[in-house]
Amino acid sequence: MAETLNLEICALDRPPLRYDAAEVSVPGTQGLFVVLPGHAPLLSTIELGVIQAVMPGGEQRSIAVSGGFVQVLDNRVLVLSQTAEAGDEIDVERAEAARDRAKKRLEHPNENTDVHRAEIALKRALNRLHAAGHTGGA
Repeated sequence: MAETLNLEICALDRPPLRYDAAEVSVPGTQGLFVVLPGHAPLLSTIELGVIQAVMPGGEQRSIAVSGGFVQVLDNRVLVLSQTAEAGDEIDVERAEAARDRAKKRLEHPNENTDVHRAEIALKRALNRLHAAGHTGGA
């Protein structure tokens, strides 16, 4: 059994993110699941959430994804998502501003407010803040 997983996250908005990981947690549509080396083959859908990768030395990486698909095969974890952003790349001020705008639209809607779109924007901003290591509160 291999000691690491080859994690590759492909998104439309960026070059692929690639990591060698000891463990990968994935936000599946049926709930969070963990992939370890030697995992059985798997194909699943994923939700908007944060993929957590534990590196062989114990360091953690967080990647915000907007949902999509994951394939696990032969110690390779391939994620296909519309967007993906590593936690250390996230502009926290921009994510906080997006969160605040979405909250304001939801707290004070008018006839032009698309509530569903504002809810998605809020979830996306909170997800990005979580991946960046911030609570997303305020």
